[in-house]
Amino acid sequence: MLSPASSVISTVPALRKATAAPRNAYDEFIHQHNDPAALARAYDEHRRTRNANSRATLLAAGAVKPDPILIGLEIEHEPPEFDPRNCVSLWCRPTAQVTGLVQQVQERLREADPAIWLMPSNCLHMTSLEVVHSAGVDVVVEAARKMKPYLDTLLGPRPAPVLVKPILSFDQNALALSFLPEVTSSQSAANGAVDEYVDWYTYHHYRSDLHDIVQTYAGVTVNCRYTYPSAHITIARFTQPLTPTMQTWIEKLEDINAWLEADGAADIRWVIGDERGTECRCGRVWYGGGWAEGIGLTLQQAQASEELEKVWRTHVSPSAV
Repeated sequence: MLSPASSVISTVPALRKATAAPRNAYDEFIHQHNDPAALARAYDEHRRTRNANSRATLLAAGAVKPDPILIGLEIEHEPPEFDPRNCVSLWCRPTAQVTGLVQQVQERLREADPAIWLMPSNCLHMTSLEVVHSAGVDVVVEAARKMKPYLDTLLGPRPAPVLVKPILSFDQNALALSFLPEVTSSQSAANGAVDEYVDWYTYHHYRSDLHDIVQTYAGVTVNCRYTYPSAHITIARFTQPLTPTMQTWIEKLEDINAWLEADGAADIRWVIGDERGTECRCGRVWYGGGWAEGIGLTLQQAQASEELEKVWRTHVSPSAV
């Protein structure tokens, strides 16, 4: 069995750099937070700071921002082409446990605003790496063509990162469940210093590895909208103004978070690749659509077929080659 921190390189195909190594913001972040607890704190600080800022913005504006493309698709029944934003993304799909929690939160949101748009359960996903966004179909097809030889690596079994402690993140546009990388006692060294490629492997390491393979080896420039420390599933959006007052709405969101942190999410532990394999998704993916260019094995399938040690190998940092 691979050690938890073994990072990525596949034997099929042999990985060769397509270009000189470009910047990898995920890797830079890991080196800035070179300790499991520090990295998890950074994730938590990001989501709490963002919620505090969003709360102030919502109260000052007194309104949410309905999504015009979603209005066209869902209310005005425009054809799929109404959404011009074609993308290539690498997705993680939630387990049954996580999906069940999402549904509970969605029920509470609908109690507060019956008109809110809720992401269907079969469309739920977490974007681990956005490769191409808001592009034409030809750009997406070309990126998918270049990535195809590397899909076994990108979607293959890996030391599985774990996400825990979800809370509700919100702004004027949408709501999401936001998770933290798990920190276990075995990850903490006595002096607090941990070698990130030997002793631990988190969701952020996973995202860094995906970035390396796509950009450095497949030769596809990663054009993501953000690289901040977030692991979230979008669960709701707006197609019309809020029904309740803004103060009532925010109080409801804070009540949901109090419930999640008290006991609602106490037993949630999302192992990436558990139950459902990771996925390369292309096309109009914004609301869970598009097509699957490839779907990887689940952890259970990989273990049963003894593939776990055959696909992900010792990490080769682009800067070291």
